[in-house]
Amino acid sequence: MATKEAETWIFWDISSCPVSSSDVASRVGPCIKRALKNLGYSSCITITGIGILTDIDTDVLRAVYSSGVSLTYVSSERLGITLELMWWIKEHPIPANFMLISGDEIFRRNHRFFEEAGHTVIQKLPFDQQDVDSTPLPSPVWENFLASLRPDAIESGVLEKEPGLVCGQCCLPDQQGFENFIKHLKTHVHVSPESSPRMTKRKQPEGESA
Repeated sequence: MATKEAETWIFWDISSCPVSSSDVASRVGPCIKRALKNLGYSSCITITGIGILTDIDTDVLRAVYSSGVSLTYVSSERLGITLELMWWIKEHPIPANFMLISGDEIFRRNHRFFEEAGHTVIQKLPFDQQDVDSTPLPSPVWENFLASLRPDAIESGVLEKEPGLVCGQCCLPDQQGFENFIKHLKTHVHVSPESSPRMTKRKQPEGESA
């Protein structure tokens, strides 16, 4: 199992835990990172906003990305996110800390897959005084968190690393810049999750390639 000195990965289900304005959106990631740092998570913290990004205002996504939060598009809420989580486990064999912030209770069953792979699941929210699970996250708790965000939550300075931009359906990681990424999402006809390249790779026997 991972310690607090290991890398920490946060997946934020931005569809079920939305934000309504770019001002608030730019504060979510920095506030979560600050709360985790205060709890002793001392290594690199990576936050990814995941969901059906085409349903979210572009200005909100731009603010999220500019604050250092990576973005991953899926075309199906439950299946798409589940596939991305399983893909993450496959790609990260080194024990890490993991947390999913989501309002959908179905994702709670995925915790055991992370634990079986040696990762430590952070189940309690780091930014709430109550003893509340991050999945499923009650809507009032998320709304209270957003209401508590202050403008000074954003720290000036250079980001630890450039946030990623991933289209989970097309298997096109790290698009060249935010604007190109958004253009891709708006103009490309996306396949169903069952037909996506990642699902195809998951079905292949070890050692084979497409």
